[in-house]
Amino acid sequence: MKDKSKQVWYLYAHDIKELKRECYEIIATLYVQLGQAPEAEIVVQMTNLFCNDLATNYGSMELDEVKFALNKHIRENDGLHFVNVPTWNQALRSYKMTKALKKQTNQIDQYEVYKKRVESFSKVIDKRETKKIGNGHNNK
Repeated sequence: MKDKSKQVWYLYAHDIKELKRECYEIIATLYVQLGQAPEAEIVVQMTNLFCNDLATNYGSMELDEVKFALNKHIRENDGLHFVNVPTWNQALRSYKMTKALKKQTNQIDQYEVYKKRVESFSKVIDKRETKKIGNGHNNK
């Protein structure tokens, strides 16, 4: 069963501060990935727009799924990309349409495959022994 506490609508209703923090991280990361360095006020304004769009139009998506869709969009589509309303709406709409089509045709969704790989990888890493190398900051 899906954990609804990770969905945008749940965060919007129960922890708006956390949703805005996560949205800020997503927007700031997008700017870095695209090699853009806007002023802080612009990042804050874009974060507010992004947060409202997510809550209004993409409430059933999980934030990790939103990140996945945006990353996929900027890497798989040629041309100039900007952090703005049309770009993220196009990316998220396209992702949702592809996901719905795959669901109708009983195909596995790319995000679900990605999520399973991350979980599997995390389990492997958690089981490994961590070895300390050197003295850290004391190497002089």
